[in-house]
Amino acid sequence: MEEKDIIKIIDEDGVEKEVEVLNFFTLKSNGKDYMTYTENKEDAKGNIIIYTSEVIDKGDSVELAGITDESVLKEIKEVIIDLAKAGE
Repeated sequence: MEEKDIIKIIDEDGVEKEVEVLNFFTLKSNGKDYMTYTENKEDAKGNIIIYTSEVIDKGDSVELAGITDESVLKEIKEVIIDLAKAGE
């Protein structure tokens, strides 16, 4: 059985949560780091909800930032699909 990579994050409301890291990758187009993760909660259709955030190194800590650029979101979606296919 594969060991899960669990980390603690603090959300925008200051609440600490444990999440499972699914992938960590760098986009070639902008050189920025991104992480996909989940709280292992399901949506209304029973699918596991997955989040993607930009990872910003602050030296002694790391900050997760939202992604608003549509072209970056499209590229990230392609990376996630490729990672899923590679994991099959």
